Amino acid sequence: MSLKVFHIIAESDLDILPVIEKALLQLSDDVAVVTTIQHKPGLLPVKKFLESKGKKVTVYGHILGCSVPKMTQKTILYIGMGEFHPKGIALKGQEVVCANPLTMEVYKLTPKNMEQVTKRKRAAYAKFLHAETVGIVLTVKTGQKTVQTSIKKIFDVQKKYPDKKFYFFACDNLNFSDLENFPFVEVWVNTMCPRIGQDDTVRWEKPLLNIEDILGEHHELPLAL
Repeated sequence: MSLKVFHIIAESDLDILPVIEKALLQLSDDVAVVTTIQHKPGLLPVKKFLESKGKKVTVYGHILGCSVPKMTQKTILYIGMGEFHPKGIALKGQEVVCANPLTMEVYKLTPKNMEQVTKRKRAAYAKFLHAETVGIVLTVKTGQKTVQTSIKKIFDVQKKYPDKKFYFFACDNLNFSDLENFPFVEVWVNTMCPRIGQDDTVRWEKPLLNIEDILGEHHELPLAL
């Protein structure tokens, strides 16, 4: 039996322009603009305002935490609250100017701020290379990556590392305490949301990394307004 899913967009009524004006001094002449979906309707006025100040503006629209568009502009301007989304950009090696329209905060988030995450990823990859038994987690949750896509990548990993023993675990929600029931697994590989292999590695004592890190892939999703 299938259930209908309703996706309701809650648009923000905050005036974005005051915080953008405050951020002007930190922006270069070539700016990429990204935001979360609730602020997307306000991006056109932002684009016009920045262009009136002599900026070349490329609007990529709203971004997700698990996918980052490929951006070549000198400055990435993120409009929104929190650091979940801009951290995804900084992990790609790009500096982000964060502008919070609620608190009026403006600050930079750089790849240097993400060094701890990068070091954990490198350490996990090194342990994967030496591991004999590997656990791979897959998702069956609606809206996440398809199992078919994950399986294709898993086959690629198995082909690349034929001497390793792989075990597969399918779940709806990943509960890290459940992984303790499989102590024979030396390293865990995530095929679910890629932010699990970046933000949640501190929640688990064993090495955890994304399957894309093993295959040398990068998430790049071209978006447009």
